[in-house]
Amino acid sequence: MIKSILTQIWNQRRANGWLFAELLIVFVLLWYCLDMLYGFAYAERQPKGYDLEHVYKLRLSTNPKQLLLCSSEDSLQSFWFKPMEEAFRRIKEYPGVESASIWLGSDTYTRDAVFQGYTIDSVGVKDANVRYVSPEYFKVMRIPIEEGTGMFSGNIDAFESTTGSSLAFGSAQWNPAVTPLPAVISLDLADSLFHTSRGVLGKEFFDYYSGSSLRYRVAAVCSHQKSDDYARYESFILMPLPSWFYRWQAVPFISIRVRPEADTNDFATRFSREMTSRLQVAPFYLFEVRSYDEQKAERDAAEGITPYIRSAQIIAVFFSFNVFIGLMGTFWFRTRHRRSEIALRMAMGSSRMKIFGQLLGEGLLLLVLATIPALIICGNLVMAEATMTEQADATGVRFAIVSLSTFFLMSLMVIIGVWFPAARAMRIHPADALHDE
Repeated sequence: MIKSILTQIWNQRRANGWLFAELLIVFVLLWYCLDMLYGFAYAERQPKGYDLEHVYKLRLSTNPKQLLLCSSEDSLQSFWFKPMEEAFRRIKEYPGVESASIWLGSDTYTRDAVFQGYTIDSVGVKDANVRYVSPEYFKVMRIPIEEGTGMFSGNIDAFESTTGSSLAFGSAQWNPAVTPLPAVISLDLADSLFHTSRGVLGKEFFDYYSGSSLRYRVAAVCSHQKSDDYARYESFILMPLPSWFYRWQAVPFISIRVRPEADTNDFATRFSREMTSRLQVAPFYLFEVRSYDEQKAERDAAEGITPYIRSAQIIAVFFSFNVFIGLMGTFWFRTRHRRSEIALRMAMGSSRMKIFGQLLGEGLLLLVLATIPALIICGNLVMAEATMTEQADATGVRFAIVSLSTFFLMSLMVIIGVWFPAARAMRIHPADALHDE
């Protein structure tokens, strides 16, 4: 039957040439759109290395009229960190808040990034995103710890006054005053520094630009991290809040995890309304409350990701619809001009289903013939690096999945486009068709 269909296609090659060209062009364009969508979908499905569901970011600000010159550690403790500690305590006590943490450095879904270079031999430097965090940060963000899992398992508080008037964290292992400084590094940074991501606990490295005077010790290794849903994995290092955080009176971010039952659509509005007055602890006040979902939506819109994906989806639908209309119109026209041929086949004993299979086979075989050069063109696009690889590498698996998906969609459009004229051809009465002829 395939040989018969090929003969039929060749005999009508002038009419089939335009259809062949349409299938070829649309296949390549649809493949490109699906390849781009695959890159975004693949990157979005990869774990970010943290869980932002039910997490909100709070920003405190300071009233310049209430600022005091903290010239000593006692004044810094009394007029800066005690109010900050009180504001933080009130945030944790808010109904529905499961946990809270303070942090500085590279943020998620923004361009706010802090980078630093690290080395083990003063020769090679490995850049990494820096984030200074309190111990609860790992609980709030639910960061998976690959090695050193017991480090943050205790019940620790962000602020805890110790002997004298110094301020330290409740975890002795997460102390910015010790040397070497404890650090949690991602698997990528561990592999870059030590050429392995396993068995690196306790190993030391140091700041490339400050020299060996600023040394770090691997306290734990966390999972792969990335800055947003569509980014690739990057090297990250998480450390205790540094000494300059205390000296410069920096105002940190505060992240809170809300219990699922309390995380309603109006949580941010309700929190802001109820806590604005309570968080006016001189010199601090509540500046902003927003969810990471909102921050992600703004980032995607600002970076053009949302309209880019939407445009690709619309173009893919347009191409599919174009194939459907083109095929249906072409086969409808051809069926009307082949009434006598179809009637003669039926008069010679061909069943209606065989006629239907003949017409459908012509469309699918034309698609197969157009797919071969189309795949060669798509393969050359990959080899020429003309496809989008910012989100995912151009691998053989990716090419196979996108090609099969494109062929499936095109086949579906061919079947739908041929179905109606083929079904109409099956209702032809041989005697009437031959009489008209």
